[in-house]
Amino acid sequence: MKKTLGFALIFALMLAVSAFAQSYSVTYADGNVELLTAKGWSSLSIGDSVPATASVRVSGSGSLELTRGKSRITILKDGTYDVSSLARASEKTGSGSVGANIAQKIQSLTSDKSKTSAVGGVRAAEQGQQSVTWAEESDEVRSEVAAMFAEKKYDDALKTLNNALKDTSSQADVEEFTYLTGVAYYGAGQPARAYKVLSKVEANPSAQWYANYVLLKAQLLVDSADFSGALSILRPFITSNPSGESAQVAYLLTYYCQKGLGNAADAKAALEAGYQIDPTTDTAKLIDQQRKAP
Repeated sequence: MKKTLGFALIFALMLAVSAFAQSYSVTYADGNVELLTAKGWSSLSIGDSVPATASVRVSGSGSLELTRGKSRITILKDGTYDVSSLARASEKTGSGSVGANIAQKIQSLTSDKSKTSAVGGVRAAEQGQQSVTWAEESDEVRSEVAAMFAEKKYDDALKTLNNALKDTSSQADVEEFTYLTGVAYYGAGQPARAYKVLSKVEANPSAQWYANYVLLKAQLLVDSADFSGALSILRPFITSNPSGESAQVAYLLTYYCQKGLGNAADAKAALEAGYQIDPTTDTAKLIDQQRKAP
């Protein structure tokens, strides 16, 4: 009898350990985030454990990040979510395997645009001494941040950008530096913070960094399995920007959206359209990997 009881206790302990191992940990919470328990909805805080089979609710324009090992679930919009469904949706797209490469490509495009922005700054500087001073300062910030991104020093980039945002009086620079702050948060592995920052940006389509802003925002939505939300900004972007490597990135993200939604034919069409723009680019190589994948 005692032996049977002992086995029962060991079995119960093993189940408890297994359940704990399958749980996620709250690594970021903003707004109102709650967990559904036997007693009703209970508030969640950073460090709390969330079972893999649980339901969570986000409100008050909130966001939530859950991590388990190398797995991450990001919720960026208000609503009630089933954690296991989000995990399956993320795994279904397979976007995690190349998401970092897409983000890196967006960052490299950002660096190129920052170099081009310096030319505009020099032209503005010709208009007066005050413009000269600010153009030099803002261009220096762009160069420093681009170098930090290249070296993956995202925390340093955040400090530089925060200081720059305090000092600048140019609305155009405020928008650009805020966008770059979102890039830094994403690179630092904080997608919810990145999306929160990007949501504050009122990007002008004529801005040189506009395409990268749209693509990063779409990438964040893909990462959070909000495929319909991502498509809502990717479709008009492709219509307005049908060529170039930015369009190829948009088509690649569209592929993951359609794959996540179960639209195999549309997913394949997105890959083909993106690849045909220019088969020689780095992004085309990423697309081709998916075209040849089983």
